[in-house]
Amino acid sequence: MDAMPSGTDSKKKRRSQLAHFLRSRRAGLSPEDVGLATAGRRARVGLRREEVAVLAGVSASWYAWLEQGRPIKVSDGILDAISRALRLSELERVHLYRLADSNPPLPVSTPAPSDPEVFQRLVDTQLLGPSCVIDRYWDVLAANESAVDVLRLNRDGNHNFLTSLFTGSHGEQYLNLPRVARQMTARFRLQASYGADDPRYEEMADHLSRSDPRFAELWDRHEVEEFVPTAVELHRPDDGRLPFVLFAMDLDEAARTRLLVYLPPGVAGPPSAWQ
Repeated sequence: MDAMPSGTDSKKKRRSQLAHFLRSRRAGLSPEDVGLATAGRRARVGLRREEVAVLAGVSASWYAWLEQGRPIKVSDGILDAISRALRLSELERVHLYRLADSNPPLPVSTPAPSDPEVFQRLVDTQLLGPSCVIDRYWDVLAANESAVDVLRLNRDGNHNFLTSLFTGSHGEQYLNLPRVARQMTARFRLQASYGADDPRYEEMADHLSRSDPRFAELWDRHEVEEFVPTAVELHRPDDGRLPFVLFAMDLDEAARTRLLVYLPPGVAGPPSAWQ
C-alpha cells in the first residue's frame, strides 16, 4: 500500500499549485481589463507581477515570492485583495483559499430560482435517460442500461467517467466533445481541490495528461466550475443526433458521490438555464 504524502510534501505541492494558479490567472488578464494604462507594445500578454502587486496593495517582491511557491503566510485580507486584483470569480476565490491552506469562505452568489416541476420530472423520469453514479474520483459505481448503451459506460467496477471521456469510447459519443471536455475538466479540478492532500487526483491528472494532449491543455488552464445543467449532444449510428440535458445530484456530501442524469430536453423543461 502506497504511503500517504507527509505534511511537508503536501504543503509544498499545494504551494506549487497556488503559484501555477496565480500565474495562469495573471496571464489571462490585460492592463485594460483592470483599468491600467499602457505605453507602447508589450513583449508578453497578461499582467506583470508588479502590476498585480500594485492592484493588491502588496510589495512586488512579496508577490513574486508567492508566485514562486515560497513558504510564506498569507492572510485572508491579502487573499481577498489578490482575488479582486485578478478579477477572480467566487468559485476561483474559494479555490485560491484552499490552495493557500486557508479556510475558504462560502461562495457569495445569488441562488438560481428553483422550479419544483423540473425537480419532480427529474425524480419521476431519471431512469428513462442514461444515468450513472460516480464517486469522488469519478469512478462509475452504477449505471443503468441506457448509460451502458448510449454513453458506452460499463459497470465492471473498473471504469472511470473522466478517463473514458478522453481515452475511451465514452467521449466518442459526444458531438460537442470540446465543450463537454472543458466543462468536465474544470469540474474535476474543483473536485480535486476538496482533496488537495489526496495523491490520487494528481495521479489521475498526470496519467490523463500523458495519455491525451487535450486533457493536458485543459488541465493547465486551471479552470474551476461547478456542476450545473448542461446541454450535451450524443451521436447514435441508428438515431443520429440525440440532445440531452445533463443534471447532477449530490447523493452523499461526505462521500462526494453524485448521480448524473441525462434527460431529453422535453423532460428537462425550458433551456433558459442550460450551459
